[in-house]
Amino acid sequence: SATAPVLQRRSAMASHAIRMRQRRPRWLKTLGVSTLAGLTVAGCLDFGCHMWTTFTAGASPCSHLQARTPRSALCLAGASEAQNPRLRLGRESRGRTRVTRAAGGEQTAAFALAALSSFFNGSFPACSRFPKGPALDPVLFNGLVCVGVFLSSLLVPYAFSVPVLFTPGGAIGGALFVFAALFSFIAIPRAGLATAQAVWSCSAILVSFAWGAFGPAEVAAPVADLSGSAAALALLIAGALVIVNCDAIASRLAGGDGAGDTTAPEDGAGSDRAAGIASALAVGLFGGSVLVPFKFIPPEAAGLTAVPSFGLGALVAGVLVTGAYWKLVKKEEGLPEAEGDQVLAGLASGCLWNAGNVCSIIAQSPPFSLPYGIAYPILQCALFFGGLWGIYAFKEIQGAAVNAFWVGATTLAGGIVLLSLYGPGAAA
Repeated sequence: SATAPVLQRRSAMASHAIRMRQRRPRWLKTLGVSTLAGLTVAGCLDFGCHMWTTFTAGASPCSHLQARTPRSALCLAGASEAQNPRLRLGRESRGRTRVTRAAGGEQTAAFALAALSSFFNGSFPACSRFPKGPALDPVLFNGLVCVGVFLSSLLVPYAFSVPVLFTPGGAIGGALFVFAALFSFIAIPRAGLATAQAVWSCSAILVSFAWGAFGPAEVAAPVADLSGSAAALALLIAGALVIVNCDAIASRLAGGDGAGDTTAPEDGAGSDRAAGIASALAVGLFGGSVLVPFKFIPPEAAGLTAVPSFGLGALVAGVLVTGAYWKLVKKEEGLPEAEGDQVLAGLASGCLWNAGNVCSIIAQSPPFSLPYGIAYPILQCALFFGGLWGIYAFKEIQGAAVNAFWVGATTLAGGIVLLSLYGPGAAA
């Protein structure tokens, strides 16, 4: 009939309207997540800038009073101290107390920044879970993460008022980050998720501690107590293993077979499993060494000044690795494609990771100067925050596995406390 085309057009328009209503919440949710990530990064940068300016002001709290005190009054005070040694001793004691309090405040801020870096490092992978539809290829997503790291690195000179300089050490650090992520994608399908995470978490903790304790003079600091440091490492590794395998531990305690790694390769793939474990060890090697090149940068170009170079190195290495994977491994024609929400999630993930990177750099820079052998093992404890996402956001860890997770988290916290007391530079 004559009304059939009209009805078809109306049906097509109604179907299109329904699809748009279904897609709109995805875009709104992704935009909200990306905005929240951006605000988090901005808040982190603002907090770091405030802490930086507070502790690098260089003036004593009483310097303005000293400047306004008449010279005659200072002379009389000096004469009184000479006549009464108790006054001089009391003044020296108060001075030492102020210095101790200042040092204690800086140390507390340094550990807070290190913990914040661990939070961001454990939270950035969660962004990959927010896009709807089929998951983006992990290597392609990692390329977007590298772009996010680069873009967020450009904000650092303006947020912290540092000069824009290119430093090869910073670019090398960015390349190390890319290769750490690349080997993680190689390790998971060959060794299984739980095995790969356990291997690279433990190896990264050991590698970063080894750099901070036994590395070159630019990186290392004296170990306060070797046995105490060994106990701290044992607790950190044990805590990481319990967190990664909390499902398997809970299953075994409940009388099951303890099979918690659902992504493990099939039987007969022994060579693949060995290659996966070797790749996981490479993740720990590269991941535990990311900021080591920063220690060889001249002081005037080190610290936050090298962050844009880090972002540039991550961008170049990320583009090369992603392009080689797309053309040589996948053998695809043209350029890779991604949905808008996947692009936003990748960029937000890179911004979050770089926020943790900035926090770790500030913690290791003057006036905090937290030793590498303490700051970076704390950063590698990001599994704790990743587990919190799994428990409360994605409901991946449930039941008795939650109790096993908290046992591992407590063990991890004990290792951090021991490392702060007996690790590299703790004596200072």
